[in-house]
Amino acid sequence: MLEKSAKKPRLVFFQWKHDMLPNFLQSHMQLHVKCLSEFFDVILINRDCDYQQVCDIYEPDLTLFESGFRSTLSKKIKISNTFSHPTIPKLGLHNGDAWCDCRVGFISDMEKWGIETFFSISTTMAEHTPEISCDLFIWPNFVDRTIYRDYKQSKIIPFTFNGNINSLYPWRQEIFHIITKHYPSFIFPHLGYESSSPFMICGEQYARTINASYFVPACGTVAKEVVRKHFEIPGAKACLITEKSPMLEAAGFVDMHNCVFADGNTVLDKLSYLFKNLQELKDITDRGYKLVHSHHTLQQRNQILQWFNLNKELKSNEKIVQTNPFEELRIVNKSTKVSTIKCDGLHLILLQNGDKKLWDGEFDEAEQLYLKCLEYVSWMSEPKLKLAICNLYKGDAEKALFWIMAPIQHSLGSYGAPDPDPIEWSYFIISLLCTGRLKEAIIRANQYPSLYHPELHRTRFVVSYFQNMGKNIPELNYFELKQRRSVHQLPQLSFSVWIENLCCIFRACHKLEYVEVIKEMNYLDNEASEKGKLYLINREKFFSSSLLMLYISYLEKINSLFEELNVPKSRKALPSIDVYDMIFRLAKWGKIGLAKTFKRCLFYLESKFRSFNLFKIKKKKNYSRLFKT
Repeated sequence: MLEKSAKKPRLVFFQWKHDMLPNFLQSHMQLHVKCLSEFFDVILINRDCDYQQVCDIYEPDLTLFESGFRSTLSKKIKISNTFSHPTIPKLGLHNGDAWCDCRVGFISDMEKWGIETFFSISTTMAEHTPEISCDLFIWPNFVDRTIYRDYKQSKIIPFTFNGNINSLYPWRQEIFHIITKHYPSFIFPHLGYESSSPFMICGEQYARTINASYFVPACGTVAKEVVRKHFEIPGAKACLITEKSPMLEAAGFVDMHNCVFADGNTVLDKLSYLFKNLQELKDITDRGYKLVHSHHTLQQRNQILQWFNLNKELKSNEKIVQTNPFEELRIVNKSTKVSTIKCDGLHLILLQNGDKKLWDGEFDEAEQLYLKCLEYVSWMSEPKLKLAICNLYKGDAEKALFWIMAPIQHSLGSYGAPDPDPIEWSYFIISLLCTGRLKEAIIRANQYPSLYHPELHRTRFVVSYFQNMGKNIPELNYFELKQRRSVHQLPQLSFSVWIENLCCIFRACHKLEYVEVIKEMNYLDNEASEKGKLYLINREKFFSSSLLMLYISYLEKINSLFEELNVPKSRKALPSIDVYDMIFRLAKWGKIGLAKTFKRCLFYLESKFRSFNLFKIKKKKNYSRLFKT
């Protein structure tokens, strides 16, 4: 048991293991800890652990769980017993982009850990994921004033460009081509978020480069986000050129006062004016510097402490709100409606316009809009789901399956989420039905039984109707389980309208037998049940329902055991449903275990017999193949 600080509340921060990241990204993670330490007595945990034991040892006042980070180099830690110590408040920290496909994993992690209140570093998170907006607060990006400061360097660089110039940054692409054609520019290409190249400058070296520049352009991506560069540039006393956005204005930026808002039509005129009026340029730069150092350093990012203090005073009829990411949190009555700032990124406008076309039945036009959205953010989940739905209505079930599998495989595979997004899983099952894979659809519908959402519940109801030949169907009850939040937004439809839409999909995919089975589902009379039995037996001669349920139970137990033993996931990242896939996974698991054991033996032998170079022997004997895991 540790003695608590008399001044600061104690916070246990469960942060992923980031030690394999490049230096510039590690510095971001370290900065989070440094900022929290301004306001809390921070205990950092970045290893697999038991929550109950951690709380017993450190007796925290608050716990914070990092999640949603997109990297193959960082290791997500495993935390057990998170439902113990219910009196200790728990917060989730979404450390990622607002449009990222890891949001599904973040929501899944939060559900698994029993966390219902979240902070995000992305100022547009609520706009991208409305279902969590009521329980979401923003912990905006910031700078360390000891790094981003005035180094008193001579201004010898007209323009510095540092960072990606790809489709995610349309404003930067346009401005880059315009400025570099007219002015000398210092360009640092971005070599990737997993690159450890020494040319990826960061910290003081990067800050000094900014300090020696007159102008440094930066943008908040297609989403018009507020990113670190927006504060790093004026914080190191260069003039920020950027795209105008409501969120930057909320942060205190004003055009030609403490920054330059410009687009392709105005940038050259503004630059020409400022280069002719260097004193005015200096004044703008000075005011930008003052804004950042008075409002956007780690010393001003106490939002989590604000929440902690307000939460202690909260009454049952009250809630905590944050109308502006850069203003104080406050308590209001639960009935109070709160509006948040929207930036209306181009990709979201494309998504919204695509939705209008989709629900109006203009599937080709909708598909083009979703594909255009993916040109900006190729890994975003929402347009992929909608492309799957478009193709279902167009009758191309295989293409629909391709689109819906992509986000599911990332969530369950690359990210390692405990379970999928419920709406994605629903349309995965529907796509399986439309490709004629009824057995697999039944098995998948019975997986993740605790995952509940009205869309998935309705899909499972239909599959249960098929599975049980129209007999002994459970009631369509929407209040049995807590609804899982989704990153997706679908229109609210009555059950009868939803069934009619599903029939449209089945007709388009030439599954008329399904239409005949469910067209009278609302009535569930004996005639409909008999029709269901007739069509299903004619189409699928699979074993009885009781035997199928036994097989599903067997699969669930095997998959749970594999998870406990850390057996590698299947190639598709989905829970195994056949013996061959299980054998493949076990073989891969055994090979990894054998390789690790053999490697430990080699190190042991080398430590005992230093005169033998066993690693050269290993190469000669071609043992290296055992290490390929």
